[in-house]
Amino acid sequence: MARDSVEAVARYWNIVADRYLDLFRHELESKPYDLEILESFARSLPPGSRGCDVGCGPCAHVTHLLASHGLNVIGVDVSARCISLAQQEQPSLPFAVMDMADLAFADGELDGLVAYYALHYEKKSSASIVLLEFARVLRQGGRLLMVVKRGKADGFIPDPMGSGESVYWCEFEQDELENLLLKCGFINLRCTVRDPLPNEIAAQRIYVTAERA
Repeated sequence: MARDSVEAVARYWNIVADRYLDLFRHELESKPYDLEILESFARSLPPGSRGCDVGCGPCAHVTHLLASHGLNVIGVDVSARCISLAQQEQPSLPFAVMDMADLAFADGELDGLVAYYALHYEKKSSASIVLLEFARVLRQGGRLLMVVKRGKADGFIPDPMGSGESVYWCEFEQDELENLLLKCGFINLRCTVRDPLPNEIAAQRIYVTAERA
């Protein structure tokens, strides 16, 4: 699997996890659009459904939201520091260190999967590897929710959080993302786009839900 960015992503998040937690622990409180999208996704699955929050980060606020709607959910992240902090933030929920292109689930084990701003740190050339893995672990008819930033970026940039590190940053156009999902085994795509809030990075956000074919 040709993905040379995994170790760099883990290293970056091990460095910035504490700062990110301070900045974004309560971000959903000021993002009603995101909150409604996430809650609608959670309500679309029956209580007790098996779910995964991929790239849960140190806050694990999405993991918590999904669990609060009755889902049997686990948060996973490639960064050991993110998982350690997530366990402190949400001690009643399960977490594990995992690469999102090599998830430790059986074929078709999951009913739902959320990747909330998780693809930004993945090289666009290997995004299909990740999406094929999402398709593998979802059952037929299982539901996917992804949120990405809209644009053409695909390369290293200075860390937006000011750590002094370089971070890989990838964006997608809506048709590009839709075509990629269709090729990777997803159907019934529904996309919406919102403008950035005043305190956010100046890029539109793409929200896409889909089902495993």
